Amino acid sequence: MKWRNRPERRVLGSLLALTLLGGTLAGCVPTEKKSGDQPDTGTNKTEALQNVELRFAWWGSQGRHDRTLKAIEKFQQLHPNIKIKPEYTSFDGYWEKLSTQVAGNNAPDLMQMSVLYIKEYTDRGVLADLTPYANKEIQVADLNKDVIANQGTVGGKFTGLPVSDNASVLIYNKDMYQQAGVEPPKLDMTWDEYFAKAREIKSKLGEKVYGAFDMSASLEAFMYYAFSVGDVMYKGNRLGYSDQTFRNWLKMWDDARKEGIVPTAAMTASFLPLGNFDPNKDALMKGIVPIIGPQFTATFPAYENVMKDKIDMVSYPKDKHTGSVLLPAMFLSMSAKSKHPKEAAMFLDFFLNSKEAADVLEIERGLPENKKILEYLTPRFNDRDKKMMNMLEHVTGNKPGMYDGGPKGAGEVTKLFEQTVQKLQFGKASIDDVVAEFRKEADKIFEKNN
Repeated sequence: MKWRNRPERRVLGSLLALTLLGGTLAGCVPTEKKSGDQPDTGTNKTEALQNVELRFAWWGSQGRHDRTLKAIEKFQQLHPNIKIKPEYTSFDGYWEKLSTQVAGNNAPDLMQMSVLYIKEYTDRGVLADLTPYANKEIQVADLNKDVIANQGTVGGKFTGLPVSDNASVLIYNKDMYQQAGVEPPKLDMTWDEYFAKAREIKSKLGEKVYGAFDMSASLEAFMYYAFSVGDVMYKGNRLGYSDQTFRNWLKMWDDARKEGIVPTAAMTASFLPLGNFDPNKDALMKGIVPIIGPQFTATFPAYENVMKDKIDMVSYPKDKHTGSVLLPAMFLSMSAKSKHPKEAAMFLDFFLNSKEAADVLEIERGLPENKKILEYLTPRFNDRDKKMMNMLEHVTGNKPGMYDGGPKGAGEVTKLFEQTVQKLQFGKASIDDVVAEFRKEADKIFEKNN
């Protein structure tokens, strides 16, 4: 696939923060395990058949939960001595729960991990180094070596198995543009074109509908904007962008709020954070806005499951460069304190490399990182799946950046960004106040953590 040879940018402190593991990993084709087969774990037969319970935590939509539970059932049929206890929630609730579990020395054995947090959890010693299991219990030869090296490895520790390929996009409601008699947004529109389209549709659909969602309080959205204008997000263990880049970002959204083409501050706050896929909390699903982002190709199925055939996607707005970036949709990681690491590694291998799992999971988590599993699934792709594939290829062909998760503490800085920008949204601070305060407080957090 074209995007496999993508150029790398400095990556991974975590979300757009991912980092390095080198080396060529020997190869093996995903295999179908037959019921009763026991992989060689390096233990004797008696030990291999001992009953084991593993906890597996993930975030996502109800559709993801349902498919993952079915995959777990498949694994347990193949390995009746291993029980997988599921723990799942929404994206924001997931991190609150995981943080509490880690603090209480009670982390799950297996966990879905975001590029936003992989560096932080690796640096804290929460995640196991998977190097001893590579091409033994876990076959990694069919995963992208560059992604493993530059995003799944942090400080020399291989802690994240990439699950699927992803690109940042905007998702929009085709019906709302048709209803307004407005041409839908196009690929690679500029920021000026983005706001002009928002202005046009707002003028046609009336008071209860806005032209776009206010992305100003999303650090992730700002990062993509910074990339598009040729700036960076981080340098070393500090913020790296120019203050003028941040001022420009805040001003264009402040102007849009004053013009009334994006929701009010109170309404925007009621919909944050993005990514819950709850029809009662998502501005796109509720019909408040016709377009929303930043989202990802991997989240497209979750929206489509709710909104049926009403939606489509376009690349993130551009300036000098595309604003869309490439990154793994998520990783799978193991707890460094799991009492059953080899059995945990067996489950990770099943989840990423087996056709049994692929038959159930399909591309709900995005287009599989495992190239042989992707080839296996491609013949059954529907129009939605082909859209995701085409979007990935389009973004890859535009020399995108790579998500930069930043230094340790970036998760805390992400929350600080939202809280600080909300002061501007609610008229409690000026643009210059927000620019100065965020840099000052973010650098304190990074200094504390690094």
